Amino acid sequence: MGTHGAACRGAEAVTDGPPAADAEARLRDDLLHAYHILDADGQASGIAGHLTARLPGADRFWSHRWGVGFDEVRADGLIEADFDLATTRGEGRVNPTLHIHTRIYLARPDVTCIVHTHGKAGVALGCAGMTLEPITQTGAIFADDVALFDEFHGIVLGTDEGDAIAAALGRNRGLLLKNHGALVVGGSVAEACIGMTVLEWAADVQLRAAAAGRLERLAPEAAAQSKRFLLAPENLGLRWDFMKRKIGRARPFLGGHG
Repeated sequence: MGTHGAACRGAEAVTDGPPAADAEARLRDDLLHAYHILDADGQASGIAGHLTARLPGADRFWSHRWGVGFDEVRADGLIEADFDLATTRGEGRVNPTLHIHTRIYLARPDVTCIVHTHGKAGVALGCAGMTLEPITQTGAIFADDVALFDEFHGIVLGTDEGDAIAAALGRNRGLLLKNHGALVVGGSVAEACIGMTVLEWAADVQLRAAAAGRLERLAPEAAAQSKRFLLAPENLGLRWDFMKRKIGRARPFLGGHG
Protein backbone atom coordinates (compact mmCIF):
# COMPACT_ATOMS: atom_id res chain seq x y z
CA MET A 1 0.00 0.00 0.00
CA GLY A 2 3.05 2.29 0.26
CA THR A 3 4.21 4.48 3.04
CA HIS A 4 1.09 6.52 3.03
CA GLY A 5 -1.37 3.79 3.01
CA ALA A 6 -1.27 5.67 6.29
CA ALA A 7 -2.96 8.49 4.50
CA CYS A 8 -5.63 6.10 3.57
CA ARG A 9 -6.95 4.91 6.82
CA GLY A 10 -6.09 8.30 8.04
CA ALA A 11 -2.40 8.79 8.45
CA GLU A 12 -3.34 9.90 11.92
CA ALA A 13 -5.06 6.75 13.15
CA VAL A 14 -3.91 5.63 16.55
CA THR A 15 -6.12 2.65 17.26
CA ASP A 16 -4.38 -0.66 16.60
CA GLY A 17 -1.38 1.33 15.49
CA PRO A 18 1.80 3.00 16.76
CA PRO A 19 2.02 5.06 19.94
CA ALA A 20 0.27 8.43 20.05
CA ALA A 21 3.61 10.27 19.83
CA ASP A 22 4.37 8.59 16.49
CA ALA A 23 0.87 9.31 15.20
CA GLU A 24 1.22 12.96 16.21
CA ALA A 25 4.61 13.22 14.48
CA ARG A 26 3.09 11.84 11.27
CA LEU A 27 0.14 14.19 11.56
CA ARG A 28 2.42 17.20 11.93
CA ASP A 29 4.60 16.07 9.02
CA ASP A 30 1.56 15.65 6.77
CA LEU A 31 0.18 19.00 7.92
CA LEU A 32 3.46 20.78 7.14
CA HIS A 33 3.53 19.29 3.65
CA ALA A 34 -0.12 20.15 3.08
CA TYR A 35 0.54 23.86 3.69
CA HIS A 36 3.19 23.87 1.00
CA ILE A 37 1.20 21.72 -1.44
CA LEU A 38 -1.74 24.14 -1.17
CA ASP A 39 0.60 27.12 -1.52
CA ALA A 40 2.11 25.64 -4.70
CA ASP A 41 -1.45 25.06 -5.94
CA GLY A 42 -2.15 28.79 -5.68
CA GLN A 43 -4.47 28.53 -2.68
CA ALA A 44 -2.48 30.26 0.03
CA SER A 45 -4.85 33.27 0.32
CA GLY A 46 -2.14 35.48 1.86
CA ILE A 47 -2.64 35.11 5.61
CA ALA A 48 -6.36 34.37 5.29
CA GLY A 49 -6.51 30.66 4.44
CA HIS A 50 -6.40 28.03 7.14
CA LEU A 51 -5.65 24.38 7.61
CA THR A 52 -5.97 22.36 10.81
CA ALA A 53 -5.58 18.73 11.83
CA ARG A 54 -6.14 16.67 14.96
CA LEU A 55 -5.72 13.13 16.16
CA PRO A 56 -8.99 11.13 16.07
CA GLY A 57 -11.37 12.26 18.81
CA ALA A 58 -9.00 14.94 20.16
CA ASP A 59 -10.37 18.20 21.56
CA ARG A 60 -7.25 20.05 20.42
CA PHE A 61 -5.85 20.64 16.96
CA TRP A 62 -2.69 21.76 15.16
CA SER A 63 -2.48 24.79 12.92
CA HIS A 64 -0.08 27.59 11.99
CA ARG A 65 0.53 30.98 13.58
CA TRP A 66 -1.83 33.81 12.70
CA GLY A 67 -0.14 36.27 10.34
CA VAL A 68 2.08 33.67 8.65
CA GLY A 69 1.54 32.62 5.02
CA PHE A 70 1.34 28.97 3.96
CA ASP A 71 4.75 29.22 2.27
CA GLU A 72 6.31 30.46 5.51
CA VAL A 73 5.14 27.56 7.70
CA ARG A 74 7.92 25.43 9.16
CA ALA A 75 7.79 22.41 11.46
CA ASP A 76 8.75 24.43 14.55
CA GLY A 77 6.05 27.00 13.78
CA LEU A 78 3.07 24.68 14.20
CA ILE A 79 0.80 25.47 17.15
CA GLU A 80 -1.54 23.26 19.13
CA ALA A 81 -4.73 24.98 20.32
CA ASP A 82 -7.90 23.99 22.15
CA PHE A 83 -11.46 24.58 20.97
CA ASP A 84 -11.45 28.02 22.64
CA LEU A 85 -8.55 28.87 20.30
CA ALA A 86 -6.14 29.14 23.23
CA THR A 87 -2.59 28.00 22.48
CA THR A 88 -1.61 24.86 24.39
CA ARG A 89 1.74 24.17 22.70
CA GLY A 90 3.93 26.37 20.55
CA GLU A 91 4.35 30.12 20.31
CA GLY A 92 1.85 32.71 19.12
CA ARG A 93 -1.85 32.31 18.46
CA VAL A 94 -3.92 30.69 15.78
CA ASN A 95 -6.21 32.41 13.28
CA PRO A 96 -9.14 34.04 15.16
CA THR A 97 -11.63 32.71 12.60
CA LEU A 98 -10.95 29.04 13.40
CA HIS A 99 -14.32 28.49 15.02
CA ILE A 100 -15.21 27.43 11.49
CA HIS A 101 -13.04 24.41 12.33
CA THR A 102 -13.79 23.86 16.01
CA ARG A 103 -17.53 23.62 15.45
CA ILE A 104 -17.09 21.16 12.61
CA TYR A 105 -14.80 19.02 14.77
CA LEU A 106 -17.45 18.99 17.49
CA ALA A 107 -20.18 18.02 15.03
CA ARG A 108 -18.11 15.51 13.03
CA PRO A 109 -16.06 12.99 15.06
CA ASP A 110 -14.98 11.39 11.77
CA VAL A 111 -13.14 14.55 10.65
CA THR A 112 -9.45 14.90 11.49
CA CYS A 113 -8.47 17.61 8.99
CA ILE A 114 -10.17 20.75 7.66
CA VAL A 115 -8.96 23.01 4.84
CA HIS A 116 -10.45 26.42 4.08
CA THR A 117 -9.03 28.50 1.24
CA HIS A 118 -10.04 31.24 -1.16
CA GLY A 119 -8.97 29.80 -4.51
CA LYS A 120 -10.24 31.88 -7.43
CA ALA A 121 -12.32 29.15 -9.06
CA GLY A 122 -13.92 28.00 -5.81
CA VAL A 123 -14.77 31.57 -4.85
CA ALA A 124 -16.17 32.31 -8.31
CA LEU A 125 -18.37 29.21 -8.30
CA GLY A 126 -19.79 30.15 -4.89
CA CYS A 127 -20.33 33.77 -5.93
CA ALA A 128 -22.41 32.50 -8.83
CA GLY A 129 -24.55 30.55 -6.35
CA MET A 130 -23.49 27.26 -7.90
CA THR A 131 -22.30 24.00 -6.39
CA LEU A 132 -19.80 21.60 -7.89
CA GLU A 133 -21.33 19.33 -10.52
CA PRO A 134 -19.91 15.85 -11.31
CA ILE A 135 -18.87 16.59 -14.89
CA THR A 136 -15.37 15.06 -14.74
CA GLN A 137 -13.98 11.79 -13.43
CA THR A 138 -11.60 13.61 -11.08
CA GLY A 139 -14.25 15.98 -9.76
CA ALA A 140 -16.54 13.00 -9.15
CA ILE A 141 -14.95 12.58 -5.71
CA PHE A 142 -17.44 15.29 -4.69
CA ALA A 143 -20.47 13.73 -6.39
CA ASP A 144 -23.43 14.30 -4.04
CA ASP A 145 -20.89 15.39 -1.44
CA VAL A 146 -20.65 19.19 -1.61
CA ALA A 147 -23.10 21.85 -0.46
CA LEU A 148 -23.50 25.64 -0.76
CA PHE A 149 -23.56 27.89 2.33
CA ASP A 150 -25.50 31.11 1.79
CA GLU A 151 -26.42 32.38 5.25
CA PHE A 152 -23.58 34.59 6.48
CA HIS A 153 -21.13 36.62 4.44
CA GLY A 154 -19.05 38.38 7.08
CA ILE A 155 -15.89 37.32 8.93
CA VAL A 156 -16.52 34.27 11.11
CA LEU A 157 -15.44 35.32 14.61
CA GLY A 158 -17.95 33.50 16.81
CA THR A 159 -19.18 29.99 17.52
CA ASP A 160 -22.70 30.74 16.22
CA GLU A 161 -21.39 31.35 12.72
CA GLY A 162 -19.19 28.26 13.04
CA ASP A 163 -22.23 26.20 14.04
CA ALA A 164 -24.16 27.48 11.00
CA ILE A 165 -21.32 26.43 8.71
CA ALA A 166 -21.07 23.01 10.38
CA ALA A 167 -24.82 22.54 9.94
CA ALA A 168 -24.61 23.49 6.25
CA LEU A 169 -21.74 21.06 5.74
CA GLY A 170 -23.74 18.25 7.31
CA ARG A 171 -22.28 14.88 6.33
CA ASN A 172 -20.72 16.29 3.15
CA ARG A 173 -17.01 16.45 2.43
CA GLY A 174 -17.07 19.85 0.75
CA LEU A 175 -18.76 23.22 1.17
CA LEU A 176 -18.76 26.34 -1.00
CA LEU A 177 -19.24 29.48 1.09
CA LYS A 178 -20.99 32.05 -1.11
CA ASN A 179 -18.95 35.25 -1.57
CA HIS A 180 -16.22 33.73 0.57
CA GLY A 181 -14.33 30.55 -0.34
CA ALA A 182 -14.31 26.78 -0.11
CA LEU A 183 -13.99 24.24 2.68
CA VAL A 184 -13.07 20.56 2.55
CA VAL A 185 -12.93 18.02 5.38
CA GLY A 186 -11.35 14.60 5.56
CA GLY A 187 -10.52 11.64 7.74
CA SER A 188 -6.84 12.43 7.17
CA VAL A 189 -4.65 15.33 6.10
CA ALA A 190 -4.12 13.54 2.80
CA GLU A 191 -7.82 13.23 2.06
CA ALA A 192 -8.61 16.86 2.90
CA CYS A 193 -5.60 18.35 1.09
CA ILE A 194 -6.10 16.26 -2.05
CA GLY A 195 -9.80 17.10 -1.88
CA MET A 196 -9.15 20.84 -1.86
CA THR A 197 -6.78 20.68 -4.84
CA VAL A 198 -9.38 18.64 -6.73
CA LEU A 199 -12.24 20.99 -5.77
CA GLU A 200 -10.35 24.04 -7.04
CA TRP A 201 -9.39 22.28 -10.29
CA ALA A 202 -12.91 20.94 -10.86
CA ALA A 203 -14.47 24.35 -10.13
CA ASP A 204 -12.19 25.91 -12.74
CA VAL A 205 -13.15 23.25 -15.31
CA GLN A 206 -16.85 23.75 -14.53
CA LEU A 207 -16.66 27.51 -14.99
CA ARG A 208 -14.90 27.07 -18.33
CA ALA A 209 -17.35 24.41 -19.47
CA ALA A 210 -20.36 26.51 -18.44
CA ALA A 211 -18.99 29.45 -20.41
CA ALA A 212 -18.62 27.24 -23.48
CA GLY A 213 -21.98 25.48 -23.40
CA ARG A 214 -24.35 23.24 -21.48
CA LEU A 215 -22.92 21.18 -18.61
CA GLU A 216 -23.23 17.42 -19.03
CA ARG A 217 -23.16 15.54 -15.75
CA LEU A 218 -21.59 12.10 -15.53
CA ALA A 219 -24.11 9.27 -15.32
CA PRO A 220 -24.72 8.54 -11.60
CA GLU A 221 -23.20 5.06 -11.84
CA ALA A 222 -20.06 6.41 -13.56
CA ALA A 223 -19.69 9.18 -10.98
CA ALA A 224 -20.11 6.69 -8.12
CA GLN A 225 -17.59 4.27 -9.65
CA SER A 226 -15.02 7.05 -10.18
CA LYS A 227 -15.54 8.32 -6.63
CA ARG A 228 -15.02 4.87 -5.11
CA PHE A 229 -11.83 4.30 -7.08
CA LEU A 230 -10.27 7.71 -6.44
CA LEU A 231 -11.08 7.68 -2.72
CA ALA A 232 -9.95 4.09 -2.18
CA PRO A 233 -7.31 4.11 0.58
CA GLU A 234 -4.54 2.65 -1.58
CA ASN A 235 -5.13 5.18 -4.36
CA LEU A 236 -5.31 8.14 -1.98
CA GLY A 237 -2.09 6.92 -0.39
CA LEU A 238 -0.23 6.66 -3.70
CA ARG A 239 -1.38 10.11 -4.73
CA TRP A 240 -0.38 11.62 -1.39
CA ASP A 241 3.09 10.02 -1.56
CA PHE A 242 3.55 11.54 -5.02
CA MET A 243 2.42 14.99 -3.89
CA LYS A 244 4.79 14.92 -0.91
CA ARG A 245 7.69 13.80 -3.09
CA LYS A 246 6.98 16.53 -5.61
CA ILE A 247 6.76 19.37 -3.09
CA GLY A 248 9.80 17.95 -1.28
CA ARG A 249 11.86 18.25 -4.45
CA ALA A 250 10.72 21.84 -4.98
CA ARG A 251 11.21 22.79 -1.30
CA PRO A 252 14.07 20.68 0.06
CA PHE A 253 13.74 22.12 3.57
CA LEU A 254 10.68 19.86 3.96
CA GLY A 255 13.10 16.92 3.90
CA GLY A 256 12.95 13.24 3.11
CA HIS A 257 11.03 13.18 -0.17
CA GLY A 258 13.65 13.59 -2.88
